[in-house]
Amino acid sequence: MLERLSPSRRNLVLVVLGALVLWFSWTVRTVLNPVILGYLLAYVMHPLVEKLERRGWSRRTAVNLIFVGFGVLMALTALSLFWQGKALLDEIASMFAPNDAANVPELQTRLDGALADLQQLLLKWGLLSAGTAERPLEAWSLHSVFDAVRAWWRAEIGTAASARAGAAAAEGMFAMLKRVSGSVLSVVSLVFLLPIYTYFLLFELERIHSFVARYIPRRERQRIARIGEQIGEVLASFFRGRLVVCLLKGLFLAAGLGLAGVPYAMLLGFLGGVLALVPVVGPVVSFGLAVLVAMLDFSVGPALMRVGIVFGLAEVIEGYVLIPKVLGDSLGLHPVVVILALTIGGAALGLFGLLVALPLTATVIILVRELVLPALRVFAEGAPPPPPES
Repeated sequence: MLERLSPSRRNLVLVVLGALVLWFSWTVRTVLNPVILGYLLAYVMHPLVEKLERRGWSRRTAVNLIFVGFGVLMALTALSLFWQGKALLDEIASMFAPNDAANVPELQTRLDGALADLQQLLLKWGLLSAGTAERPLEAWSLHSVFDAVRAWWRAEIGTAASARAGAAAAEGMFAMLKRVSGSVLSVVSLVFLLPIYTYFLLFELERIHSFVARYIPRRERQRIARIGEQIGEVLASFFRGRLVVCLLKGLFLAAGLGLAGVPYAMLLGFLGGVLALVPVVGPVVSFGLAVLVAMLDFSVGPALMRVGIVFGLAEVIEGYVLIPKVLGDSLGLHPVVVILALTIGGAALGLFGLLVALPLTATVIILVRELVLPALRVFAEGAPPPPPES
């Protein structure tokens, strides 16, 4: 029916339908997130599938082999991380049990020892005066922290003595539980649905791309296909290379922390590799957590030294070996542009902005180069536009 309308009315209806589709997609974005991520993963894994097909493998065999190998690797990794995480939680829980006749928890004893070591380090480095160092850091006592939290809780409950305040507090608690449960369900659905979408999209990528290309205006089809191919190659190479860099960095951190005698090295290395996806912030967070865990077996000075050496070497290897060798110049961005993109992305979207700033910047540069600059060149030269590509 739409094809019978005049071109102007038909285009208007198509624009309205497109706006409605975008609005509906934004409304149900939590449902579409696994589909979008599945498409990105399928696009990243597709070159490996094509490589196996060129060696004589069928598409189904190649996809099944990739998924089985990846599933076995993830299962073994998850099992190892589970046992290390369980052991770490058990050790932390045992630290709250009294360890002498004075009923002082082991955590309090370790905290007091860590604070004493920290005092000595600050005094040695000249960051703490002798008079200040003579005063005990009672404010850092574990019991004082618990007492402060208990006093704050009682004060908050006391201010909510009225029934109206109690109802508001209950409503706020219900809203918080609702948000938490929604987040948990979203994560669970993502974990279970993402592999399913990725698996089936690996069989349908060419068909989807052909379907989309069929409905692009004929005179712009070749140009838009070229732009889409450039953007796809940049995004795929970036995410594929970034995942490889994070994997190698995680393995190096796990091996280095293990050689340095830091407990739960595999768990900390895996966490450091995952957090390395977020530039700047991720390494700082993983370093702080590694220092805290290292203080289970070492005092403050040795913990900082052991973890600092391993993380320092990891940053040097990542910046000067892994990124140039694995990522190379796939994005083609100047270092100044990289710094500016990370700053803008972090200010606009927080941690997520830091993660996607570089590929989005590369995408914008491609679009500007292919769409905007030719128009500006025609405008500046005052020449007629070039004929459309056939």
